[in-house]
Amino acid sequence: MVCISSKGVYSLSAMLYLAQQGDNLVQIRDIAEGSNIPQNYLEQLLVQLKKVGFVESIRGAKGGYKMALSPEKITVLQILYAMESEVMYPEKYGLESPILGDFWEEMNRKIENLFKVPLQELVDRAVILNNAATYQI
Repeated sequence: MVCISSKGVYSLSAMLYLAQQGDNLVQIRDIAEGSNIPQNYLEQLLVQLKKVGFVESIRGAKGGYKMALSPEKITVLQILYAMESEVMYPEKYGLESPILGDFWEEMNRKIENLFKVPLQELVDRAVILNNAATYQI
């Protein structure tokens, strides 16, 4: 079973919010509000996202955070791997069954492929959903 903690979910949400802002600097309180993440927790996540090179920050009154890389170059899987200690299939728990070992490895590959979605794809989905939600007759 895939287990993604709030750390992974919130990090992905913050990255999506920043990706939607383009090259604009965004203050942490705006990211927290726009992503529905507690600000104290978000600060910790942004430090880690900065360490892995996904975001950059500018200090000062007009400072903030922005994407360090293009959303086309970052996948959901990369974000989750950067933030989670363990993302994919359970360990084999000492089972000596080659059949189960092969099964878990195959499931892991399939799950990884599902998460290899570029962040830009989520940005594009958000645009489509926002346009559909604001459509009026």
